[in-house]
Amino acid sequence: MTGHTRYSDLVIGARYPEQPARYAVTAGVVADYLAIGGGSASDDPTAVAPPTLAAVYIRPAQNALNGPPGGIHAKQRFTFSAPVRVGDTLETILEVRELFERNGKRYVVSETTTRNQHDVLVCSGLITQVWGSDA
Repeated sequence: MTGHTRYSDLVIGARYPEQPARYAVTAGVVADYLAIGGGSASDDPTAVAPPTLAAVYIRPAQNALNGPPGGIHAKQRFTFSAPVRVGDTLETILEVRELFERNGKRYVVSETTTRNQHDVLVCSGLITQVWGSDA
């Protein structure tokens, strides 16, 4: 598949994207996210965003890895270090940590690191995925 990162081209320690992926945490983003689960947002302009918003703001860095279709998200774990607030601008980088094969399937373990505009670590995560077919 053209345009996708091939498993054979992945290298432990490789970082995606070249420059950290930026994500603006706006009141609208938080309201939309909360509405999905039936919740509502606070009127506080400095409200703390739900921790699970991490699955959204790390996505641009994951997209930069650009795996082929057919991959499976196997597991994910987040470690939260500081609150994310409305108004924050976050930067996330993804680093390939481990590559392995098991039962004929190829796996990629990557780590995401997200910092706010003050260079404070807000979240790190480990993602394990089954890599899609390169053919």
